[in-house]
Amino acid sequence: MTIKILAVAATLAISVTSVYAASDSAVAYTVSENEDIETIAGTYDISVEDILVTNGKTAEEIEVGSVIYIPPVHATGRYNPDKGTYKVAKGDDLYAISNRFGTSVASIEELNGMKGNEIKAGATIKIPQ
Repeated sequence: MTIKILAVAATLAISVTSVYAASDSAVAYTVSENEDIETIAGTYDISVEDILVTNGKTAEEIEVGSVIYIPPVHATGRYNPDKGTYKVAKGDDLYAISNRFGTSVASIEELNGMKGNEIKAGATIKIPQ
């Protein structure tokens, strides 16, 4: 009896999470060639487990062309891989953003025509690809 209850609870948790993923607060992401779940998780600075649970899938089920949902990340900005842009969150600075995306502060400043660390929460900046 206990095992059946746990199985039902696990199934319900996956179903609820999957519904949550399809909401407006999650980001739809199409997996490109040469990407894996670890790369995507690193880009969004979240755990692989968070992505897998949100989508109700295993790593093996996520392949090129798959549309997956990235759960909202609290206290960080939002990256749009299709546009190569990042929406700055409160507390972000160019140094942290450059480290997150494996680029330099100078590259971000040049691409966005910036002088100094002049970003503000809510601003959308371009990220070098």
